[in-house]
This record gives sequence, C-alpha cells and structure tokens, in this order.
Amino acid sequence: MPDKRRPRSSSLRHVAKRTAGWAAVLALGALPASAQTPPSSERVSAVDAAFAEFDSRSSGGCALGVVQDGRFVYKRGYGMANLDWGIPITPSTVFYIGSVSKQFTAAAVALLAGDGTISLDDDIRTFFPELPEYDETVTVRHLIHHTSGIGDTYRVMAANGLDYANRFTPEEGLALLAEQELDFPPGESYRYSNGGYLLLSQLIKRASGMSLKSFAAERIFEPLGMLDTHFHDDLGHVVEGRAMSYVRNPTGGYRQSYLSNFVLTGAGGLYTTVEDLLLWDRNFYDARVGSDDLMRLLHTRGVLDSGEVLPYAFALRHGSYRGLATVGHTGSLMGFKADYTRFPDEGFSIITLCNMGHIVPAVLNRRVADLFLADRFTEPPDQ
Repeated sequence: MPDKRRPRSSSLRHVAKRTAGWAAVLALGALPASAQTPPSSERVSAVDAAFAEFDSRSSGGCALGVVQDGRFVYKRGYGMANLDWGIPITPSTVFYIGSVSKQFTAAAVALLAGDGTISLDDDIRTFFPELPEYDETVTVRHLIHHTSGIGDTYRVMAANGLDYANRFTPEEGLALLAEQELDFPPGESYRYSNGGYLLLSQLIKRASGMSLKSFAAERIFEPLGMLDTHFHDDLGHVVEGRAMSYVRNPTGGYRQSYLSNFVLTGAGGLYTTVEDLLLWDRNFYDARVGSDDLMRLLHTRGVLDSGEVLPYAFALRHGSYRGLATVGHTGSLMGFKADYTRFPDEGFSIITLCNMGHIVPAVLNRRVADLFLADRFTEPPDQ
C-alpha cells in the first residue's frame, strides 16, 4: 500500500506533525497543573549532568524525554546523530529502538484479536503450516509472553554462521526456525525469544494481508500522529533525520556500528523519535487507539502452566523501582540503545534513545527518576 505517513516535503511534514500534535493535546483535555510546571534550573542542571559524558560534538549520545501527565516537562538531545556531518541529536532525531519495538508488534496482534481476525489461543500452525507438528500446541499467546519454546532468531542465526551485516529475509528466518526443535514444552517456562516475535510479525501479514509496517502505520501510527515512526522492512527506505550508531574504537574515538542489511521486523525494526513516543505514551491513558479493554490486555501478564505469573505482559515488563510500580522495555542492537520506562501510577515516563553501544540508558533513566520523583519514592535509592 502507499506510504501515507510522510507528506512530500520536509516543511509540509513538520506542519502536519505540529497539527497532529496539537490535535492530540486538545483531545487530552485540560491537563493537571503539575504537567505544566517546568522543572527548576537546579533539576535541569542535574539531569544534564547525568548526560554530560555524551554532551559532546565528538561523540554520539542520547535523546531524552521526561513526561508528566501527557506532556514533556523536559526534553533534550545530547551528542551527535551523525559524526560525519556534525549533526546534533534532538528530540526529533529518528532512532532504531531495538526490542522496544516489541510492544508495537504485540499491540498490532491485540488489535487483530479485538477485530476477531485471530484468537490469542489459535494454534500458530494455523498460520504457519510449514512449522513442524509439535507434541503440544503452541499458541499466539505463548509467542506474546515468550513461553512458546520457539528458539531465538539471533541465537539460531549465530549457530548457522549468519551475521547481521548479511541480508537475512523473514522467509529465511522462518525456514531456520522451522528446522529447530522447541527449547521446552509450550507454557512450561519463560525464555526471551526474538524468534517468537518474528513469527508474530509474519502472522500479522498472513492474517491481515498487510505487512507489519503497513498495519501498524494504518492502525497505530497514523491515528496517533506518529509521523516519524515506522517498521523498517525496506533497505531503500529513506529515513529523514535518522541517527547513525557508534561504538568505541580501540585506537581512540568512535567507529560506525550500523553497517547492516538487517531488515527483520517484529522483534525489532522500529524507527521512531522521543517526540513520537510521547504520543504513544498518552495512548496508555486515553486509549485513542484501541480501548480501555485493549489497554488492560496489553498489561496482562503471562502465566505459566504451573500458575506462576510472569512480569512480562504484551512486551511490557512489569517491575518496580524504589517502591513505585514500573512498566517498560529496553532495546539494544547494532550500537543503538533504548529504554522506555513508565511509572503508571504517577503518570510519569522517561524515554531515552541512544546511538552509542556502551551507553546503558536504563541507568540514565533511573537517575532521571531519582531527580523528578524524589518526593514520591517509598524506598531509598540503589547503593
């Protein structure tokens, strides 16, 4: 289907994005006063200090977005999006976000289930007859929660001598997975599997007749005004404002890390910005895409056959930090790093997208949380 996300010119794109953004703000109605109070200069200085190592024209870095009640209370870029051209990172820089992508794949599956097109309890061989007849049924729900026993794509690739830098198609990925035995009986255990999410990506295509890229654009990104977000399944797709990624060079400085023909989607593959993820963050509270029932489903944790309840829901990992509940996910691939953490009871989120392989954005997010939620925590900081 035609790519409807981007107007033809950059200026028109930004006009469209501003219009969509204001529409989303108005749809929220009046926001609490706390959302409109800017952080103190001392707090801003402390946040900037946490990112100071990367605030340089000679290194990659991060884009940060701090969200309270549906609005940014602070956003900023640190470091360079492109060292060749000296282009700085901003909150509108487009990053590859690795496994943070999974929550959008899971949401697309949930939308299909809500449509009645699929059931979460369908046997996956309904969609993938080329897979072997396992001793026990593997369901769509098993794939969502990493309880299927399906092997990890990257592990299987490595075992077969395949590298990310080589072109590797979804069809080749499916063929490799079809040759593997299950790691364990479905429902017996939890083991994180990128292979399961590759299958979900292709399930969406086979069930809906649309690629994950097209389905997510039509059902999620366009309705929310996420104009700089897409699943990247075409190597020739030009991405305006894209960050390159970097790793430390043993001889000093940095070298480019993103030198890949890798275009698998589902487990990863999403390009987006801090500013677009604000629009997705709002959707967890106002359900402009989906419904309250869908939001509850996305937060529903997996359950093993033993009755053990897992922290992992629909690619949203439940946890806690200093006594406050958290929901989030991390991402890491090819020098890109990402962490998107929500404190749902506080209406507070931190989004950090980075383009240097040694950065640990989860640590940065906790430092930012310590600064903004100091008066709400019930437990002391980590030692």
